[in-house]
Amino acid sequence: MELTILGGAGEHGRSSYLLTAEQQHILLDYGVKKEDGGVYPLMDHMQEWIGGLQAVFLSHAHEDHCIALPVLYRNGYQGEVWTTRATVQQLPVYFEAWKRYTDKKAAARPYEDHDVQSIRYRYLEDVVPAGQWGMLLPELEVCWGRSGHLPGSIWIALSWKGKRVFFSGDYTSESQLLDADRPLHQTRHLYDAPALRGILPDLDLAIMDAAYGADPEPQLDKLAQLKQYIDAALQRGGSALLPVPLYGRGQELILWAIEQYPGVPVRVESALLTGMELFADYSGWLHRDALTRMERALHYPYLYRINSDEPAAQLYERYGQGIVFLTDGMMQSSIARQHYEQLAGKGQHAIILTGHLAAGSLGRRLLEQYRIEPQGCAIHHVRYKVHQGLPDVRQMLSDLNDPPTLLVHAPKSRTDRLAQRLQQEGFRHIHSLIPSAKLSI
Repeated sequence: MELTILGGAGEHGRSSYLLTAEQQHILLDYGVKKEDGGVYPLMDHMQEWIGGLQAVFLSHAHEDHCIALPVLYRNGYQGEVWTTRATVQQLPVYFEAWKRYTDKKAAARPYEDHDVQSIRYRYLEDVVPAGQWGMLLPELEVCWGRSGHLPGSIWIALSWKGKRVFFSGDYTSESQLLDADRPLHQTRHLYDAPALRGILPDLDLAIMDAAYGADPEPQLDKLAQLKQYIDAALQRGGSALLPVPLYGRGQELILWAIEQYPGVPVRVESALLTGMELFADYSGWLHRDALTRMERALHYPYLYRINSDEPAAQLYERYGQGIVFLTDGMMQSSIARQHYEQLAGKGQHAIILTGHLAAGSLGRRLLEQYRIEPQGCAIHHVRYKVHQGLPDVRQMLSDLNDPPTLLVHAPKSRTDRLAQRLQQEGFRHIHSLIPSAKLSI
């Protein structure tokens, strides 16, 4: 068997991994990078494998994992995309957002609108319960579990043609809202048995989320740093602006802010609160206390909805200081730009970026500029954990009994450093590769 990296290793974005055996193929994710109008998975040799594609698996709904799926159907794929019901319910929002982004950039898409409608989804939970093995196709068995990244997000383990491959998707065990099922090697659960898990045999390959590289900090340290920056802005009489993605990290941070700052106004773009309300439909993906905490937060007396048609200047005049949440973690949206214009040049305010910042995005440009000339509105970057860093990768490698592993979801320089560190600690067969690279399994 052979793995071909079509995207996602050695870079942040366009997650896409092609497994090949006996002239048949399985695809894990098919996403994009939000740079230069859109960067898609490598397609130069697509016609060599599209006809033999047996199945496609989708780990979750974020654009860097899903948006290129219509390209498969545009080029003749007639099979199914295996994922979860919660993921499919979220996908229309992401496809529509990608269409707006590419239209704004005047960038061509390698598919048509009807190709999006052609995607045929199958729900894993209807066939195989989480944490158990089940047959999907002849010679193809699957085990899956919740990955703690989004409602519907999963890790996937495959047994296919005598080989066993694990794909973590985007994984975190430190979410404030979302629960995760811990993947464990069959020898590990005997003495370390969490309530929620999937039991896996010896693996021939693990494709593992390592987005934060050798970063050793746990989530509590990230939150302490975030609180420090917000406290400083409030003490100066200013506001703290946090641009966040539509689903996942945004809802977690809104909930955290409301619980951390009683009596402080929290202004939230309406779509983010709608997203929090929708989380109630995904109770099976949440921690036990999450619904109660979210219900309490949604009734917080100092919570204010921001409508997209309300001028940013009017909002700051009306509410004064506080904490503000907007959609679009990279600050590419027009409303994010309007809010920045209200804060720019005013030293009492702060903008706190909490995730990946693509090259050329407004968020990244502002951060780089502030690091050179730290004046006016403060710009900070605190990577709230929705992926794995050094201690998390180390733990997952141990849990899976140290399989051959490909580190993904980060620039190669970052995975190079992490691979070196892990090898020094005694882990074997750690790979740091780039798109177009192949790996024998």
